[in-house]
Amino acid sequence: MTKNNNSIFGRISGGVKHVIKYWKTPPEGKFISYKEFAAYSVGGMGAYGAIVLTGYLSLAAGIYIAAALNIDVTHVAIIGIITGIITILRAPLISKIVDNTKTKYGKFRPYLIWMPAPIILFAVLLAWIPGLFQNYMLMLIAFTVLFNLLQFAAALYNIAFSTLVQVISPVQSEREMLMGIGASIYSNGSSAINFIFPVVANLLFTVYALDGTVIADGVNTMNPFKWVLPIMLLVCFALGYWTAFGTKERSITAKNYTQRVSLRKGFAATSKNKYFWISASCAILGFARLYSTGFTVWICMYMLKTPWAQSIVVTIIGLSYIPGMWGAPFLIKKFGKKNIVIISDILVGLFAIPMVIFTNSPYLLIAFIFVITLANAVQVVTSPALSAQINDFQQFKSGERMEGTIGQLSAIISTTAGMFLGLILPAIYKSKGYHDDPSVLYQSGVILPIIRVCSLIAVFSSIAAAVPMLFWDLSEKKHEEIIEVLKVRAARQDGDITDGNASSLESRILAGEKNAYKDFLSESKQAPEA
Repeated sequence: MTKNNNSIFGRISGGVKHVIKYWKTPPEGKFISYKEFAAYSVGGMGAYGAIVLTGYLSLAAGIYIAAALNIDVTHVAIIGIITGIITILRAPLISKIVDNTKTKYGKFRPYLIWMPAPIILFAVLLAWIPGLFQNYMLMLIAFTVLFNLLQFAAALYNIAFSTLVQVISPVQSEREMLMGIGASIYSNGSSAINFIFPVVANLLFTVYALDGTVIADGVNTMNPFKWVLPIMLLVCFALGYWTAFGTKERSITAKNYTQRVSLRKGFAATSKNKYFWISASCAILGFARLYSTGFTVWICMYMLKTPWAQSIVVTIIGLSYIPGMWGAPFLIKKFGKKNIVIISDILVGLFAIPMVIFTNSPYLLIAFIFVITLANAVQVVTSPALSAQINDFQQFKSGERMEGTIGQLSAIISTTAGMFLGLILPAIYKSKGYHDDPSVLYQSGVILPIIRVCSLIAVFSSIAAAVPMLFWDLSEKKHEEIIEVLKVRAARQDGDITDGNASSLESRILAGEKNAYKDFLSESKQAPEA
């Protein structure tokens, strides 16, 4: 027992010493120190928490600001279509802005620095202005305008944070470890927000009748969005600045590389990227793969009927992400990203089947939402990892980094599909009796059929999403070869390698020769000077 205890304490002591030793300087062959890891992960709790908070201002039928403003579910869909059109129109502008950004802070971190101010401004205006209108249509117009201004600023912030992990290290395994363990840390920001905001909102602003019955839960009134949300945004953005200033971007490009990507050139080059289209197809076919998990708040509010259930249940479900995010890097190493995504999609679909059958039991519904979230958690890591591979492959084929163009072209495709597919939910809601009064959701004859039908759609959508991934042939080995080639090309552009040596190295690397570039550098150092 003593020996085991000593072994455990020895490992802990060794781990602490390792962290102290490499706190500011990473180990040999690595790029991320523990200090930078903490900046991304812990600071990311604030950045990710802010992203989640802006989601509370989005229109979702039956809850939050849509319920507070009593917006008809059809109008929710119409605003969604209008927002989708604006998203498509703004996509070229965002892609041009992001892809041509070059500052001392890099390509993405500047937006973690600049965007918090406009996001807070538009969030405050969105919470105060629409409610001032007595005319329903004027209220909708004001909401739509302010909502889309918020979405523009939030999109830049979200792109910056979500893409930063793809360029924080040129080593894929190091990025995947950060995507897994780092994400499991920064996701606590989401968990904290999803627990604190409903608790505070319900505690301070729930509306009661004279007999003590609840007229409106606090999160379904406007006051939390006027007072609580802005304060929480300030706290989150303050913590998020640690990520902005405490990390670095390490794209594999020449030292004097200045990117100038035109919209036409960017979209034309991206359209030839096979892996982009596979990813886009997965997104379109999987549009409803998580429909069943979207009813967590409904179940808490309208089935369990307690203002505290939401905070507790959402927090518990949030914990289901941890095993998948921590385990994803190791699963990827053993099975590969392609197989992990396919298995995850199939399991998400299979676990949604019981929600179709046992819809009248809120506790069983919550249990299966937990399991579905657990099965989907690995994709928190695989999704950005696959995006990184798509971006690296694009640079390999075209010579340009096009994260902004690829991201926005993907947004155009998914938004276009979403505008039409987004009409499905309002049609289901209305067919089952829910139009604009969320109180009808307390009736089992309304809420249960909605959950049942949407869960059934989720089953087919999640399984369909797995099909395009069968054609993904960009293996981990092939991707490593691409990274090595990019290093060689950057060295050639910097004048560190001759054109002849660079061409020879590329051929050797793509032929499957391991450590070709590393061996070349080693031999070059050992060669005597002329």
